[in-house]
Amino acid sequence: MTTKLLVVDDEPHMAEITAETLRRAGYAVDVAGSGTEALARARSSAPDLMLLDYEMPDMQAPEVLDGLRSGADRVAFPVIVLTGARHSPSDQVVAIERGAFDYIAKGTDREVLLARVRGALRERASVDRVVVRGRLRIEVSKGQAFLGSTALKLERRPLLMLQLLAQRSGDVVPRSELLEKVWGTSYKGFEHSLEQAVHQIRREVREPKWIDTVRGIGYRLVVQP
Repeated sequence: MTTKLLVVDDEPHMAEITAETLRRAGYAVDVAGSGTEALARARSSAPDLMLLDYEMPDMQAPEVLDGLRSGADRVAFPVIVLTGARHSPSDQVVAIERGAFDYIAKGTDREVLLARVRGALRERASVDRVVVRGRLRIEVSKGQAFLGSTALKLERRPLLMLQLLAQRSGDVVPRSELLEKVWGTSYKGFEHSLEQAVHQIRREVREPKWIDTVRGIGYRLVVQP
């Protein structure tokens, strides 16, 4: 089955350049000219991945990301935010905290763009597995996690973080690795987001011994009876 992408950009020429680059790489590509149109298309026929312009006349990328949230407050497919002017770390933090997978500048080299797209699609494929550790069950593809019969209401990145900790249960996962694999960055500005994710996991699990903090290194999942 051909992978379906959606390019969202209010500049028709730029949108078509991006779309054509992706079509030549073998993807099926649709184009939306506004945030409103993007939300409508995503709801009627969700793409496998969206490339989303940060600034558009009707709404900015964080608003579109909020509109895409569903289920356990997660975006159901990877979104790569494209920007022509919003390059500051604070803009990147906002977009990624609202559910974007990646954040890159318009005009980025073709091969780099395609590598980012392939990476996002690989990540989506990798989270389709179910992870079970004792009473903990994680189904990232459905945006779900359960402790026994209790559903845990987790946003996408805390859910991905919990999955990574569960896959390596008993081992300490360094903070740097969590940032790289869950947030897709080594930028220390996301340290606060990581701490918030741990807080959200602990709040939902309600059994503090499941997540062990190894001071100065990272975190470890300890399966409880």
